Amino acid sequence: MAGFKSGKTPLVKVDEFCRKFNLPNLLVKDESKNPFGTWKDRRSEVIIKKAKDELVNKLCIITSGNAGFSLAKFANESDIKTVSIVDLNLSPTIKQVLEETCTKVIEANLSEKILESKEIIAVARENDKEVIWDSTNGFHEAYESIIEELEKNNPDYLVCPVGSGEAFVGLFNGLQKTKLETKLIGITPESNPSFADKLHTPWTPYSKNIQSILEAGHKIIKLSEDEIHLAFVYAKKFMDCEPSSAVVVGALSKLNFKESDRVVIINSGKGLI
Repeated sequence: MAGFKSGKTPLVKVDEFCRKFNLPNLLVKDESKNPFGTWKDRRSEVIIKKAKDELVNKLCIITSGNAGFSLAKFANESDIKTVSIVDLNLSPTIKQVLEETCTKVIEANLSEKILESKEIIAVARENDKEVIWDSTNGFHEAYESIIEELEKNNPDYLVCPVGSGEAFVGLFNGLQKTKLETKLIGITPESNPSFADKLHTPWTPYSKNIQSILEAGHKIIKLSEDEIHLAFVYAKKFMDCEPSSAVVVGALSKLNFKESDRVVIINSGKGLI
């Protein structure tokens, strides 16, 4: 793990965003500055460390690109193999990038069938002696480090993209541990599938956790496809992002913040393409 280290990403002021949304205290937590351009690098680093400790031979993951690529890049510094399971409709360009990085890429019709963990492991298995982990979900603690890095700034609001909710849950747990009173606002598409393709998830094990977080006074809001397209066209002029990370910019005009509010938005990454 000597070569790659996630986290400690910059917190930057984008003057154009501050002017446009009349938020002089708006900052961007720029996760595109992680080693492979995504906040998924935080979870990849945690997964590989744990997998090495447990003598795991192979990691498998359902991915639309970023998580599988990041995991494979971190794993490539070890003897751990990685298998990415992707939807049949995944962009051929992204699939090619994964094929060049992962040990193996397996296509499946993920829109019609939700694969259980045991099924994910079964399709990745080559022999009975392999120790295999499904790393698709379950590593939300990796995102708590973002809160640790924001603790001294003590924002009033933290705005992040929401897909499966893994990061959303991790951020909330981080707020609980640091005792910050920051309100967490998640942004997700109205439509699935969406132009913000990394936020598409037909099923998530975090549903109950998310509901509890919302009941605690935090919120998730949805953007239309038009809003996401417009947000991406605008946001990419000022930050290195993809549609799924640009949603946080698209939501700013809908959130009725006060001029004095300290707001941090998370640019979750720039994507593979």
